[in-house]
Amino acid sequence: MLTQADFFIADIPIHSRLILAPMDGISDAAFRLLTRRLGSAYSVSEFINTLDYANQKNYQKKRLLARDEERPFVAQLLDNDAVRMAECAARIEEEFQPDMIDINMGCAAKSVAGRGAGVGMMRNPQLVKDAVALVSRAVKVPVTVKMRIGRDSTTQNFLEIANLAAENGAKALALHGRTGRISYQKPAQWQPIAELKRAFPQVPVIGNGDVSTPADARRMLEETGCDAVMIGRAAKANPWIFSWRDRDEVSIQEVAETTLWQLKDMLATNPENAIMPFRKYLKAYLEPYQLPRETMRTLLTCSDANELLTLLNYTFTKLGASIE
Repeated sequence: MLTQADFFIADIPIHSRLILAPMDGISDAAFRLLTRRLGSAYSVSEFINTLDYANQKNYQKKRLLARDEERPFVAQLLDNDAVRMAECAARIEEEFQPDMIDINMGCAAKSVAGRGAGVGMMRNPQLVKDAVALVSRAVKVPVTVKMRIGRDSTTQNFLEIANLAAENGAKALALHGRTGRISYQKPAQWQPIAELKRAFPQVPVIGNGDVSTPADARRMLEETGCDAVMIGRAAKANPWIFSWRDRDEVSIQEVAETTLWQLKDMLATNPENAIMPFRKYLKAYLEPYQLPRETMRTLLTCSDANELLTLLNYTFTKLGASIE
C-alpha cells in the first residue's frame, strides 16, 4: 500500500522527495525503471527535441518508451518554437499517455542554447510565456518547467521566468542552481532555490545541483525549503541514492544483480544499441572495486552480449557475489 503523498503536482500524488533528473544519454528506459524501483518519485524522459519529433525521427520516439511501473512518467520537451512544442505535446499525449509534460529551459549545450532552446529560452520571456501557455492548453496533463538561475551571471532572471511560467499554467518549478555558463567544476548555488520557494509557497519547487549523497539531499531540503530534490550526475554511479543509501552501503550482491538486470533490460528495450550505452553505467558501478586495468578494458570493449554476460558473471563471482 502506498504511503501518504509527500506533495502533489496538480492532482498527481508524489511519493518521495528524491527524483532522477532528466539527462541526455542517461535517463533511458532501463535506468529510469531501475531508479523508480529504488525510490525515485517519478520518471522524466530524456529531452524530446520537438523539431525532430515533428519530422518523425524514430530515435526521439524511443525516448518515450515507458513501462507502467515508471508512472508518474513525464515527457520532457525541448525547442525554441512554442507552437511546434504545443502541437507535438498534443501528439505525444495521445500516443504515449505521459502523466505530465515538462518544458526544458535548462539544457546549456551550445547547439541547444545557441538557437534559443533549453536555457536559451530564458533570454526570451515572451517565448517562455507562449510556450507554457500553449502547451498547457494543448494537453490535459499538468505542465512543469525545469530551468537554471539564468542564461549567464548578468541575467539571473529565474524569478521573472518562474512567474511567467506559473501565471501561464506551470504546476511545478525545478531549478538547477547554476547559470547556463557556469561549469560543473564550480559549485551550484542553492540560495536561488530558497528564494524561488519563498516566492512561490503554493507551487512545488524542486531543487537541483551538487547533490551527491543522501546527506546532501537532506541539507538541500532543510536549507532551501524545496519540496523535492532532483539528482543527476551522482545517480549514474549510485542509483541506490534514491533509497537514501550511500554507495558504500550497497553490497556487491546487489550491485551484481542490478548490473546484470540493467544490461538485460537494455538489450530487451534497445537490442540494436544497448552495449555501448551500457558501458558508462558499468564503469561507474565497478569503479569502487579497483579492478585490474586489463579486466576493465576487457569488460568495456566487449561488444557481444552473451560474452559480456559471461564476463560479468565471472567478475562478480570473483568479487564475492553469488550468481545463479
